[in-house]
Amino acid sequence: MQPLQQRDSDPADYSPLLKPISPTSVNDAVYQTLSQRLIYGVYQAGQVLGIQELADDLHTSTMPVREALRRLVAQKALEPMRSRSMRVPLITADRLLDLRRVRLLAEGQAIEWACAQLDAAALNTLEALAIDIQRVRTDLTASLALNLQFHFLIYRAAHSQVLLAVIENLWLQSGPYLRAAREQCGIEREAVDDHHHAIVACLRAGDSEGAKQALQADISWPFDQLCNRPSD
Repeated sequence: MQPLQQRDSDPADYSPLLKPISPTSVNDAVYQTLSQRLIYGVYQAGQVLGIQELADDLHTSTMPVREALRRLVAQKALEPMRSRSMRVPLITADRLLDLRRVRLLAEGQAIEWACAQLDAAALNTLEALAIDIQRVRTDLTASLALNLQFHFLIYRAAHSQVLLAVIENLWLQSGPYLRAAREQCGIEREAVDDHHHAIVACLRAGDSEGAKQALQADISWPFDQLCNRPSD
């Protein structure tokens, strides 16, 4: 998966997620499109993805779709089915707890490394993103897109391509669950926005430990919501 891009467009413009892909670099384009859809929760936990259906949707043949799905299975973002289709992994307590603890570890380390590297311009961008997240809260996909930009601006500042790749993979696996938690909580939830402002305040103060704690609170809430939801 290519590094996630800097904030450079309207935060509500997520239409590329739904556009057919171009003929160039078809294999990589299919993989990138499916990866982004997983990160943004376009595909829900437990959803089965058929190869032919995906090929028709992306206006391509089945071969690049098969290759992309194999890569995503290797990254634990999808799981194979007996029918040769793939499925987004189900929401289970064990999977949620495992993803949560690894994300807390990896992303907590990233913000510690990033704290001293973020200049005034980057901090101002983070503050603007935190405001924008609240502004578009009723548009779930736009809110998730802004949330991603906020976090990865920080993670890129850690200047570790190895750690960044680990975190990108964790977000690939977490996307469907984050969207499910936001949908479960509803658009009126307030605490999610407070974490972003707390993170920026700590980063401005050079408080890496405080920033780490605020980040870990932000990471934890969707997993807590899903782990504590009533049984069906």
